[in-house]
Amino acid sequence: MIDDQKLSSIRSDLPFLAKGIYVDNASVSPISRRVQIASEQYNNIIAEQLRDARTIAQPHFEKGRALAAKLVGSTAQNIAYVQNTSHGLSLVALGLDWRPGDNLVVCAQEFPSNYLCWTRLAAKGVEVRQISSPDGTLSPDHFRQAMDRRTRLVAVSHVQFFSGFRADLASFRDLCSEYGALLIVDGTQSVGALKLDVEAMGIDVLVASAHKWLMGPRGIGFASFSSRALEAITPAIVGWMSVNDPFEFKRTLDYLPDARRFESGTPNAAGIFGLAERLAEIDELGIEWIEDRVLQLNELLSERALRQSILPVYRFERRSRSGIVLLEKPDIAASSMLAALNKDRIYASIRNGAIRVSMHYYNTVDEVERIICAMNSA
Repeated sequence: MIDDQKLSSIRSDLPFLAKGIYVDNASVSPISRRVQIASEQYNNIIAEQLRDARTIAQPHFEKGRALAAKLVGSTAQNIAYVQNTSHGLSLVALGLDWRPGDNLVVCAQEFPSNYLCWTRLAAKGVEVRQISSPDGTLSPDHFRQAMDRRTRLVAVSHVQFFSGFRADLASFRDLCSEYGALLIVDGTQSVGALKLDVEAMGIDVLVASAHKWLMGPRGIGFASFSSRALEAITPAIVGWMSVNDPFEFKRTLDYLPDARRFESGTPNAAGIFGLAERLAEIDELGIEWIEDRVLQLNELLSERALRQSILPVYRFERRSRSGIVLLEKPDIAASSMLAALNKDRIYASIRNGAIRVSMHYYNTVDEVERIICAMNSA
């Protein structure tokens, strides 16, 4: 357990919280002073120790890979740094040896990062089969009806951004195994808030951006590749850092033996420094505690809302919940509710015609009460 004093310490290291109640982590998250300082550290190294920068930076890069792997049940060798979710998923879309007549299956309501990169494959003769989720849920049965022996991959978000539904990825593992398809997962709405084990869940590629639930810097994230995925996906973006012994400046395309082959050139080192430090923070707190607190706050918010006739748009069982709650009030426009929240310096978003509240572990019970009070005043 984390006591009140510890929670106060956590909150004091998040400067933006002094400006109001922040419950919009599904959009972008605040960062801690600790992450800020870590990111700035790299530029200080460049400014003051330029000739030794690569040697000094390397342990930070390795620390980030190891901690990312620990967080998601992967190995450091299977972790690649990516710019963002779109970048990571595009590496998959562009890197497979597609043939006319192949197909993939994706939810039509997916966030564009996990949608647009697949639709462009139609130009290669790949059929993009879309299933719909009108009730906000996703199950293997939705996807099975669209799959056959030419299905190369299933793309799914661990948590749906528009509903907050958490998919049972182990069941998707079993489905993909039936058809020999790769399981590609967008973890940006879950990694950093919920437990996830890529090996146990049979995930071939997991991609996560740092700027949401990971509470890390912008413009950085990571991808985890299974051994099968590393064999199947060829780097579509190739640079001098994709190969063995890059500082020999060779002209030979001998890819690195691990996921680093997808890191083609000069890295976002300041972002990696910040991300590595953020992953250390998560490791210290414990992802089990983080998940438990996020789900408790989610449940409390829904309960308090119902008491005031503010309705959760979706009510999932606990194993399918996440940090996202959508709330609506009969006969009151979501824009009016958001205006009432903003008036009280409470920062949330509108999604799917409702108020999307995405609380993280640093939020408090008192903030839940204040959110409901503000929404009730609309």
